[in-house]
Amino acid sequence: MLALALALPFGLAACGGEEDAAPVAETVEGTLPVETVEESPAAGIEGDAAAGESVFAANGCGGCHTLEAAGASGNIGPNLDESQPDLELVVERVTNGAGAMPAYGDQLEPKQIADVAAYVVESTQG
Repeated sequence: MLALALALPFGLAACGGEEDAAPVAETVEGTLPVETVEESPAAGIEGDAAAGESVFAANGCGGCHTLEAAGASGNIGPNLDESQPDLELVVERVTNGAGAMPAYGDQLEPKQIADVAAYVVESTQG
């Protein structure tokens, strides 16, 4: 108890002593960088869900993602059955990657990206 009583004044002094604080700028001049994501060439292509099923299987998508239609139960990436991503999001994520997901824009043809996106959307949203 004595140790606490002796330590308390020092702890309080460290938290809010009467020392001057460094000045903080009130305004920021200039602009903040804007994150740009390049639109996928697959964005304008109509995908074929049947062809997308083979793209999903051949590229190991089920190793990370759960998708009942593919018999996949990966648990590293989002559960696609639960998240039900829209077409635009699937195309963007497959093309550019995000978080732990690698980008496949340099590995897959735009038509393959459109196909796998169509497969995921059709499988999760009917």
